[in-house]
Amino acid sequence: MCSPSETITPVKVSDCETNYDSSASWTTTLKYVLSAAFLSVSVLEFSLWFPFVLPGLTSAAAKTYIPAFFVYDDEHTKFDNTPWTYNTDYLLTIVMSILAIQCILARSDNDQKNQRSLRLRLYSASLLICYAISTLAGAWAHQHFLSVESLNTSRFRMFWFVCVGNVSFASCYMGLIGREVQRHFGVSGAMHMGPWWFWPAYGCYMSLTCGLGYISFKRPACDIFIAGCTQFPSTFYCLGALGIRKWPQQNSKKVAVGKETSIELVSPMYRAIYYIGFISNAPLLPVYPILVQYTDMTLGGVNTFLHTWLLLAWGMQGISLVHLCKAVSNGERRVGAATEKQQYSGGPALIYPIIMAPLALMATDYARMSFS
Repeated sequence: MCSPSETITPVKVSDCETNYDSSASWTTTLKYVLSAAFLSVSVLEFSLWFPFVLPGLTSAAAKTYIPAFFVYDDEHTKFDNTPWTYNTDYLLTIVMSILAIQCILARSDNDQKNQRSLRLRLYSASLLICYAISTLAGAWAHQHFLSVESLNTSRFRMFWFVCVGNVSFASCYMGLIGREVQRHFGVSGAMHMGPWWFWPAYGCYMSLTCGLGYISFKRPACDIFIAGCTQFPSTFYCLGALGIRKWPQQNSKKVAVGKETSIELVSPMYRAIYYIGFISNAPLLPVYPILVQYTDMTLGGVNTFLHTWLLLAWGMQGISLVHLCKAVSNGERRVGAATEKQQYSGGPALIYPIIMAPLALMATDYARMSFS
């Protein structure tokens, strides 16, 4: 600690300031490290708990979500090998790959604007590539692992980890997309961006737990739904980044063609597609146990229905992200961002309770069971 007399010397003043800044930096870093650790652990626990407390689905969930840790048996394991399942997976791979390429190519003739949109284009393409790799590995597994014995091999475990692990890690790119959407379209200061490594750390934790078998069930398809459930914080972050602002009316102000800001180039239709695409996978978690336990649909039929749903949801994500990438590549840099705080500065007050409420509900339920 520097004494008052030391502050008289310019060198010592500099040393004091450097030490203070370094201390503040380490404090901030530690805060985000602890936040990432807490969020990762609690969301995984929540995702493993939530299917069993959905109203009216407790019995179906108990029969469907049976832990496996990559050890399968003839009694409980169900893994479909029909063409409808793996062909629709291959279709998803093709569509996601095309959309990823379109994100990369969402450029303009202006190199400076292209540089500004680069991270959003790369993160968007990476999210869609995660989906493509996941469905490709899933399609191959459904097509070539035809017996329970083959499921209990390291080769299947590798393919299935690639399938589920990419869905688990997709939260990383969703969070990074949310940061870029906040940077280019969000109200300045309305949503905390945090350090860039926060979401990669979160995604790595989820992928690691997947590889260790914590997200593994006798019905391997269940793994995907639990992995998808872990995406809810990054999903709401993306929704809040684009949703918490007053959007300019397209007819309210005449702007010279080519002089529009990125915000003014975002169409209301594509905003709706963005919102629907990111939230529409949520119903699949309760729908799956209903379909396999309470209907006469074959596994091939169930998987085809679910893959069609994913095609629509992920497709809308991809289409809207291509539009946002083009808006940044073609729009002018916005000005007066500081004055936007007058629009809405309560982003954290709205979004973070939405993220924390499910975790609080889980904690309350655990406490109730512990003391009962």
